[in-house]
Amino acid sequence: MKRFSYLESCLQLQALSLLDGGQPPRLRDRMPRYDDGEPWGVSFFRTKVTDDSLANLTLPRTYFGRSEISRVSFRNTDFTESSLCWNDFVDVDFSATTLAQCDLRSSQFDRVKFIGADLRVADMRRSWFNACIFDDAIMDGAVLTRAQASRMAISETQRAAIDWRDEDGPEPDSD
Repeated sequence: MKRFSYLESCLQLQALSLLDGGQPPRLRDRMPRYDDGEPWGVSFFRTKVTDDSLANLTLPRTYFGRSEISRVSFRNTDFTESSLCWNDFVDVDFSATTLAQCDLRSSQFDRVKFIGADLRVADMRRSWFNACIFDDAIMDGAVLTRAQASRMAISETQRAAIDWRDEDGPEPDSD
């Protein structure tokens, strides 16, 4: 399925009142941090997003921080190099979503679908995954701890591709 361009994606977020009107923010040239100033990139900070479809968007290097995201579909959205730390994701659909090289640390994922998602080199340590579905997710180089493995329904092929760590590593920066 075709994705909207970055500009079209920002316009869609504006139409849903999830992004201020006016000129869309410039795309960041690196993964976002909590202390980045505006107008760089799309950000969801201390935001509640509920019952929305944000599918087929192109939003690389987006910042999610201290937010609650529930009953939202991000199917086939590109979040390459985004920061999704310190959030609660409940009943979210990340199916066929690109989350490659993302920072997903220190978040709660409850009943989240990662079906066919691209999680290559995503750092997922310090996060909690409850009743999540990882069928056909690409997990080459994804960073997880061995302790997380017991509560994740992942295949043997996925297990072999993951960059397993014994330690949780540092907490992500926050406000």
